Amino acid sequence: MIQNKIDYIKRGAFDELYTPREAVECILPFIPKNVKTIWECTAIENSEIVAVLKENGFSVVTSHIKDGKCFFDFEPDHYDMIITNPPYSLKDGFLKRAFELNKPFMMLLPITTLEGKKRSELFRKYSIQVLIPDKRFNFIAAKKGSWFQTSWFTSGLQLERDLNYITCL
Repeated sequence: MIQNKIDYIKRGAFDELYTPREAVECILPFIPKNVKTIWECTAIENSEIVAVLKENGFSVVTSHIKDGKCFFDFEPDHYDMIITNPPYSLKDGFLKRAFELNKPFMMLLPITTLEGKKRSELFRKYSIQVLIPDKRFNFIAAKKGSWFQTSWFTSGLQLERDLNYITCL
């Protein structure tokens, strides 16, 4: 778990993989109709998540630790849902915090996020549903690209199934 902001800033090998436009476009149909304002809690400048959501009529609240707004101790006054691609080395903390905030969320994470005793306990306690794209995304990487499959881990969307295979153009 995150002890302080220094732990947050510490970088893992796959913490700076910037979300491509196609990864966001394929989840648009799954955003609940009542959602108007989305919090992107790891928003960087020129974020494709933010751009695609705004282009599709959503209001987007952005924050980032570099702006003094750490996901673990900041929460906007108003938002309906969280959509983000968090640092993968911190996925456990991001998932735990998102469940505790009790708002619908979508997090782009490696499919291997389904593995592990602690996450298994967390998923059993709160329930998780996964949108599994039919392709790997070509991330814009600060260091190196990803070779692994990612999926959108969701909560609060009331999907018909827990595992949902989706088509991305």
